[in-house]
Amino acid sequence: MQKQVIICDQQKLYAMGCHSLLKNKSLFDKYCQIETLDQINDKLLNDHAKLLIVDSGLLAFNEPSAVYKITELNKVIPIMVVFNEEDDLQLYQLIDSGVSVVVARNVSQEEYIKATEMACEGKIYFCSTIAHRVFDLVNQMDKIKMIERVNNLAFYDKYILVRICDEASSKQIAAEVGHSKRTIEGHRTKLMQLLEVKNLAGLVKVTLNTKLYDDYLTNPGLYDVTLCAKTSAL
Repeated sequence: MQKQVIICDQQKLYAMGCHSLLKNKSLFDKYCQIETLDQINDKLLNDHAKLLIVDSGLLAFNEPSAVYKITELNKVIPIMVVFNEEDDLQLYQLIDSGVSVVVARNVSQEEYIKATEMACEGKIYFCSTIAHRVFDLVNQMDKIKMIERVNNLAFYDKYILVRICDEASSKQIAAEVGHSKRTIEGHRTKLMQLLEVKNLAGLVKVTLNTKLYDDYLTNPGLYDVTLCAKTSAL
């Protein structure tokens, strides 16, 4: 029976090179290259497909549908992910979605081959570079969870946090978003409870440590006060 590998990667030359490597090792007889996960259909999966290799740049984990897609695919075909230079949060989300074989883009040939073998056997494998990052992630789990918590806040609440870092008073923020001073103070209290801090200094620390304030300084247009909704996630 022929064995097919599906390589989902926008870098065509890289994908072709990987296929040549796998073919030379006689691991797969057939090869199919696609550029998006949406191109995967039942025919591909039923055509003796034994492994799906995916470029992590195609996995937009800020979209719930992407997590669902990779989770569902992982139920019917082993998945190996080639991880680019995304941040640690994306690596955490990738592993949390159930992917157990991850290699770096610049992985050695030996580790690449080993990863494909382990994926086909349903085992866990990270190349040495990714293994070190995973180890660091375990030690930073509290920070990762806090970043996720802040990322999931409504824009209204993120705006309050960045303005607090700007030393804006509740009265100033209230005037900007069109709410009362008491409403803003209520949001501050709820944010402290949600983010598990005791005071405004704690909110500032969280906003800085999760890079929310850096994002605000880098992309001020994304924090246009006119985009504030009259409600929040709290």
